[in-house]
Amino acid sequence: MIVSRRLLIAAASSAAMLGMLPGGAGAADYPNKPVRIVVPVPPGGPTDIIARLVAEGLQKKWGQAVVVENKPGASGIIANEDVAAAAADGHTVLVGNVSTNAINVAAYPDRKAAASLIPVTNLIQVPGVFVGNTTVPANSAKELIEGLRSGTIKSIKYGSPGIGTYPQLDALMLFKKEGVKATHIPYKGAAQILPALLANEIQVEFLNESTAIGQIKDGKLKPYAVTWSERLPELSDVPTMTELGYAGIGTSAWHGMFVTGGTPKQNVDKLQAAVVEVLADPDIKQKTANQYLKLVPSKSAADFASFVKAETAKWGTVLAENEIKLPGQ
Repeated sequence: MIVSRRLLIAAASSAAMLGMLPGGAGAADYPNKPVRIVVPVPPGGPTDIIARLVAEGLQKKWGQAVVVENKPGASGIIANEDVAAAAADGHTVLVGNVSTNAINVAAYPDRKAAASLIPVTNLIQVPGVFVGNTTVPANSAKELIEGLRSGTIKSIKYGSPGIGTYPQLDALMLFKKEGVKATHIPYKGAAQILPALLANEIQVEFLNESTAIGQIKDGKLKPYAVTWSERLPELSDVPTMTELGYAGIGTSAWHGMFVTGGTPKQNVDKLQAAVVEVLADPDIKQKTANQYLKLVPSKSAADFASFVKAETAKWGTVLAENEIKLPGQ
């Protein structure tokens, strides 16, 4: 009995000490130090915008400092490795996206950092618009395809921020499905795409709605289709890709939150619940709506994990079927 009692006391002591550790399974005081949100892209885009809105909301909710750190480069690998190497306590967070945490995970299976992260929740999706330069003699996707098929439209070029990015893959799948040819022009980043499209260096493109909407309203681009599941109120006369028979083609880019692998489940769940609460704030709803961003918080961390797994598998299949190799593969 004496030995058993000593063992019980030691076990209780160890459990208590574990609870006091930041990464311990009993870390009920999470967060107990500043939280760092790492963003794998430069400031200004949707990933950065939602990261900063969430950081502001969490800081108000928790009364704890929440800072955003941009770590762009290497297709998100730098940021993913940073978070993967952090203490597994939920105080270092990644806000990644479909490119950095699905397409690249599928493309680089030997790079384990991104795959090791724990999905927490989806945050936003950004509807896309398939658009054409005003010089293109087609006012709809149907006319574009018919023109290419008949030879009325001699050639078409489309751009992307780089090999293996979803704008390239979406356009590739579209033209492949219709059996028509188009030329891909890869650029060094997303910032170069719109100027190239307006200058007629490329003629068609899948753009984020937030990028395209102003140009469409000014009559500088023709909208052919939207990638959202239903028509967008601000582009109510533009059909969805699904309506046109292109279900599964056209990305509404998602942006979600991840933490270091090994983070205690209760910390993951607490962070997920806090972020969902922050996203329900009317001020954040208005700010995201103003940027044409759709709030899509996950029901649970497990739900988002299933979503990310399915997305990674989907893009892996697209890359393989089209024999797309990303730099460094």
